[in-house]
Amino acid sequence: MWRTGIEQFVGFWVSESGYRLRIRKVRKDQAFVDFLDPRGAPIARHYMGGAPSMKMIAHYDDYNEDFRVDLWEEGKGFILHLDHEYDYVLDSEQREALEAAISRYERDRFLDEYYSLFGPLDHFVRTTEQPRQGTTAAGNLTRAPFAAGSPPIQKQNDRP
Repeated sequence: MWRTGIEQFVGFWVSESGYRLRIRKVRKDQAFVDFLDPRGAPIARHYMGGAPSMKMIAHYDDYNEDFRVDLWEEGKGFILHLDHEYDYVLDSEQREALEAAISRYERDRFLDEYYSLFGPLDHFVRTTEQPRQGTTAAGNLTRAPFAAGSPPIQKQNDRP
């Protein structure tokens, strides 16, 4: 299925190393992004007092096809850059993918020690399975947000 604009990014994504993205559209130029570790848990952002990597604000510039996720707050800290590819040539099956990169503002040098929080930045491929909405006794997202069953990675066979 061909998507345009911010719709290219909306959905559930998983990397080879197990990190996951859940992207929900808010407006035509904005989305909420959850970044989950391989266990399915939000990442505790120690540079933000341990805030979980949930409901982070992403901005989409349709003219430049630029999708940026604020990993702290706008204008401060890290930014996750995602580029969409329908047939990603570096993926062994050339699936639909998001290429990821992290940058930070120069003045925020103290953040250098936190790059590893977001794991190896493998590309993410679209998954067909949606996360389960469960909570623990503490009211947090469960550690296994993707449903059990078939493998979560899907090969895109429905191209025109």
